[in-house]
Amino acid sequence: MTTPTYVSPFTGTVVTPTDVSFSTLSFSGNTQLYWPTVVNAVEAPASRIINATATAANKTILLPDATQGTLGADILICNVGSYAFFVTNAASGQSVSIAPGISLYFYLTDNSTVGGIWNNVTFGAGTSSASAAALQGAGLTTLAGQLATTQNIVDVTSAPTINDASRAATFVWGGGAGTFTLPLPTSITTGWYIGFRNSGTGALSLAAQSPATINGVSAVVANPGDSGFIFYDVSTLSFITVGLASTANVTFTSGTYDVDSISGNSFSLQASAPIIQTYVAQSGTRTANLTVTLPAITQFYILSNNTGQAGYNIIFQLAGSGGSTITLTTGSIVTVLSNGTNLYILNASSTSVYRASNGTAGLPSFSFNSDLHSGMYLDGTSILGLSANSTEIIRIDNSNTAQPLVTVAAQLNAQLITGGSF
Repeated sequence: MTTPTYVSPFTGTVVTPTDVSFSTLSFSGNTQLYWPTVVNAVEAPASRIINATATAANKTILLPDATQGTLGADILICNVGSYAFFVTNAASGQSVSIAPGISLYFYLTDNSTVGGIWNNVTFGAGTSSASAAALQGAGLTTLAGQLATTQNIVDVTSAPTINDASRAATFVWGGGAGTFTLPLPTSITTGWYIGFRNSGTGALSLAAQSPATINGVSAVVANPGDSGFIFYDVSTLSFITVGLASTANVTFTSGTYDVDSISGNSFSLQASAPIIQTYVAQSGTRTANLTVTLPAITQFYILSNNTGQAGYNIIFQLAGSGGSTITLTTGSIVTVLSNGTNLYILNASSTSVYRASNGTAGLPSFSFNSDLHSGMYLDGTSILGLSANSTEIIRIDNSNTAQPLVTVAAQLNAQLITGGSF
């Protein structure tokens, strides 16, 4: 018997019995393929391309009867499911396995028997939930058959071991003061990173091992509530943080001004006002008050009138504001807060005199660490009060210089006066 070749007399090429280009196949049992020319409505056609999904493990697709096909007939079978399955010839021979996400290209080289001889080539890998799952690792997971980023949250109250396997983990600190020691750069791989959050009650130190650094220093501090990421910078063999608020560095600028060299009675510092301002008098020729205008911003100032001249004062005001002003007499030093509208004296002193707030009997201005409710305070203009246990005991009143008055609101016990108490 002569083996049919199915060669077209018009083109000289093989005539293929497969005339269905693409089909999908979902199967839960062993499934036989049939050439489209002989397939019926309930049979699976041997399409040129088949996207196959096995719904259970260890199932088999049987290729069509080789004797009904022509040499060179080809079928591409793509496993788009989660289970591997087998492909055999029609006689259940030449078994091969197709893993999830893999495609095999089959072509017929011998059609003399039912099984025939089918050669196959791994045609390529496609996308499926299983292939994505095979790719997932640190920082990656699968979601609906696709790769997605993820975070492994690690709650710790003692210093954890942080190494290359910690990649993409987020460490949440729940202890007091503690230290996270970062791995040596030689022990981790490119692209390594971790997250951190200080949910504890103490400062958390993030320390690099020498010669590595973090943000250019040996260690940085994350205070309670701070969080961020630490990335390994392979170009510098060190670490950087992203998202950690930098420590505020306050720079105290200063300036000294000779009031005698300032023409007129006003002086503007709106463009640039140093935090520390000292006013001196080199020649002592000024006879009128000097008004200094500060910018209308929120700021903290230390102002000093070191002129040594009692004939005039230095007055401070905010630009464009009708708010309060501050007057400094010679020898005065004040700490001032500006809220952009008003100036407030926080504290005032001089080179030889300390000035405190007025205070009250309950909270005297001059008190003690162990007793805040006993001490000395200003009860009124020219009236000095001494209190104990939040109660005024002695009042020294010289508001009327013609009749100075000392009032004692307690029994006087004069131990050096024989038999006397008052």
